[in-house]
Amino acid sequence: MTKFRNRLLVFFVIACLLMGGLVARLFYIQVIWKDDLTAMARGQQNKNIPIPAKRGDILDRNGDKMAFSIKTFSVWIKASDVKNPDETAKLIADALGLDAAEIKRKIVDSSTVFVKLVSDLDKGQGDLIRSKGIRGVSVAEDNKRIYPYDNLASHVIGNVNADNNGFTGIEYAMNSVLKGTEGKYFVTTDVHGRQLPYGEDTLVAPINGNSIKLTIDDTIQYFVEERLEAAMIKHTPISASAIVMDPMTGEILAMAAKPDYNLNDPRNIGDRYPPEVFDAMTAEEKADVWNEMWRNIVIGNTYEPGSVFKTITAAIGLNEGLVNINTKFTCRGVKNVAGVLLHCWIYPGAHGEETLLEGLMNSCNPVFMDTIEIIGLDTYYKYLEAFGFFDKTGIILPAEAGSISIPKDKVGPVELATMSYGHGINVTMIQIVRAVSALVNGGYLLEPHIVKEVIDDDGDVVQSFPRTEVRQVISNSTSETMKTMLEAVVKDGTGHNAYIEGIRVGGKTGSSRKFVDGAYVEDYIVASFIGIAPMDNPQFIVYVVVDAPQDEFGGGSVAAPVVKAILEDILRYKAIMPSAVDSKVIKVPNLVGMSYEDAAKKLNKMKISYSTDPLTVENTNLMVVDQFPEAETEISDGAVIILSIGDEEVSNESD
Repeated sequence: MTKFRNRLLVFFVIACLLMGGLVARLFYIQVIWKDDLTAMARGQQNKNIPIPAKRGDILDRNGDKMAFSIKTFSVWIKASDVKNPDETAKLIADALGLDAAEIKRKIVDSSTVFVKLVSDLDKGQGDLIRSKGIRGVSVAEDNKRIYPYDNLASHVIGNVNADNNGFTGIEYAMNSVLKGTEGKYFVTTDVHGRQLPYGEDTLVAPINGNSIKLTIDDTIQYFVEERLEAAMIKHTPISASAIVMDPMTGEILAMAAKPDYNLNDPRNIGDRYPPEVFDAMTAEEKADVWNEMWRNIVIGNTYEPGSVFKTITAAIGLNEGLVNINTKFTCRGVKNVAGVLLHCWIYPGAHGEETLLEGLMNSCNPVFMDTIEIIGLDTYYKYLEAFGFFDKTGIILPAEAGSISIPKDKVGPVELATMSYGHGINVTMIQIVRAVSALVNGGYLLEPHIVKEVIDDDGDVVQSFPRTEVRQVISNSTSETMKTMLEAVVKDGTGHNAYIEGIRVGGKTGSSRKFVDGAYVEDYIVASFIGIAPMDNPQFIVYVVVDAPQDEFGGGSVAAPVVKAILEDILRYKAIMPSAVDSKVIKVPNLVGMSYEDAAKKLNKMKISYSTDPLTVENTNLMVVDQFPEAETEISDGAVIILSIGDEEVSNESD
């Protein structure tokens, strides 16, 4: 009996110990380990699928959508829940009419917990996949980027990658503004990882991105691209590019380069390479082709600007008071600089004696070599810095290039002389447009900008980008003189192919030989023209660069007609009508020796416009010492005569 009791006691003790251990284990699981187990259970039962925020729109200055997003659906899979990749891939592929092998590859090769298998589905396709109840598969909302105008402004707008992140252009530069904040979709699943139709799904809503309103006018952009395309067909160059800017505000109204690409199909290289050649390229070689196609050469390429740069040299000399528009020079077709013969473009011809104004009209190299010699290296480089040629403009676009110039302490007489007419310094198009704008807007270097406003999801403006002055580079008086000179270049000089009857247009031609493998190539030319209109109230500055035209080589013959066509398009669009033009020819009277007051009265009586050098004349009895054009020159009554006023008064004594 005692023995039985002892055994019972032992059994009881063991049972108590086991029960105690079980209670302790349950306590540990229910209390101590509860949070960890709950998290593990949720990890098995729930799927955390990211929901992209709706990307903000990109609008032109008038509110037209140039890029926007639409709601789509995507198929996601939790790879660890897939037991049979072949069967899963076949179910999805059969439902959507896709390649099962490609879907299987994504499942098998996945390196993350959740994998996006298919995107850009409509609601019906999404509902169909849900109804299949495929293990490990879920359907979530997504966004697809749409570019309604395909190629229009492709280098400005840019595109997004598969993850809806900006990849090039404004899409990249303003990605943090456009993207918004990602949401989360918590999906309840069964033991096999299938989405439960009545599970406790939870949605953390995404925060939509802000929209961007550009300074671009899509109508002007269209005009520019049509004209560049025509130039590509006519001249078969490597590229043709253009900027249109408001010189008074710094707003970019259009920016384009041809060839371009389709934003909705950004990896389609078009006819750049034969298909068999491109297909044979390595992945790195293909990436180089795409990157070159996507690159915005308007801000990313540097080149020697050629004679367009003569406007900068002239403005520096005028602003320093070292020359005036009637300063006399002599062109012999060639100039000996430190033992090196530098030619005028007209060589073996020569322009002979000419004024600074005539030198700009004729685009005469020796005139500007002489001018820069008067200015001197230190002053010239001081102004180059003031005009912004040693800095990037800071425009909100990726991959802006900086200029390439010779360090000042390495510049000799030859280098300085060639710089006067735009050789020996490499700049970007946007730098030239910014600097020439200062010549006609009163002398102010402005910050060029391409974004006008940032707009939130409610349509409120949360950030704006106003006119920003960097510094004043030249005086208002010098600016007015430069406007007169630029207008003369178009009316009677090398820029006559940009002349528009009834509209006051100014501008300057440019052409430069390209530097290849250590030498300038004779027939490898960059032809350019910069035009401004209307000159009495500058609103549009248009710069066109044609790289290596095959039929003609001068900026006046290749680029000036393109600028003229663009300006005509813009002026019609903006309802800026030409003034009535009387074709009557007038002979210029001889005004030299007269008082300014008498000369002005005579010109007013003849209804001839005039300007003065200096711009402001307080003493109306001062003598006219020179004039342009000279007496007896035949002009139209729409021309402008420039009167040079001296320091001496006209005697009022009678004979």
